[in-house]
Amino acid sequence: MHTLAFRSPDPLDHVCRALDAIRKMGFHLASLRVDSDADGGFRVSIAIDVHELLTVGTLRERVSSCIGVYDLTCDIECEAVRS
Repeated sequence: MHTLAFRSPDPLDHVCRALDAIRKMGFHLASLRVDSDADGGFRVSIAIDVHELLTVGTLRERVSSCIGVYDLTCDIECEAVRS
């Protein structure tokens, strides 16, 4: 299982986009969590079951390309991706 997490000012839009990418890539959703931040934004955490790390990187790139998504992290890489 791998975890993708990001901050968003509009989780209703960004979670739908992330879930659609997960569906299109054939991954299985393990868990989804959305929590509000002190700054009025939201922290989204998505756990997925997948066997190929390369495709997790592709998912990370697709989600990070959504306008408004920021502070994206993925457990297969230590560095954050900023959009």
